[in-house]
Amino acid sequence: MDLKDLIDNLIANFINFWNAGWENKALVVVGVVVLIILLYAFNPFQAKTNLTGENNSQVPQTTTVPTTEPITDSVNSSNSTNDTGNDTYLITAEQAKQIALRDNIGYTAGDPLQGTVVVNQTTAVVWIVPLSKHSQFVKNVYVDVNTGIVIEA
Repeated sequence: MDLKDLIDNLIANFINFWNAGWENKALVVVGVVVLIILLYAFNPFQAKTNLTGENNSQVPQTTTVPTTEPITDSVNSSNSTNDTGNDTYLITAEQAKQIALRDNIGYTAGDPLQGTVVVNQTTAVVWIVPLSKHSQFVKNVYVDVNTGIVIEA
């Protein structure tokens, strides 16, 4: 079989295909449509962009937790260690980030927010430290503002 016989055979089969019934033609059309859909879905001819994030990149938080200073009347008390102000904490926001990262190796800490957590019917004032991995939020860590202890909520 030489090249001329191969070309003649292909032409004869093409002519026979067009002379065949509509079922064969419909099957070929369906096959071509499926092939086009698969090529469109997976598109092997277009370069894929590899989205990677840096460990230090953070998505800025757009929502803030409003904190209000409690209204207190002046009360005479012999205990001088009571501090009703909302500004003096033993643990700073930066220290809270370090405490949260200490037990969560491989995570990145966002900007801590002040909040409260109720555990065992006790309300504790905490730093809420958002942790992320590969630029995706994973969980919040609650650090007590007075003791620096991580609170499981």
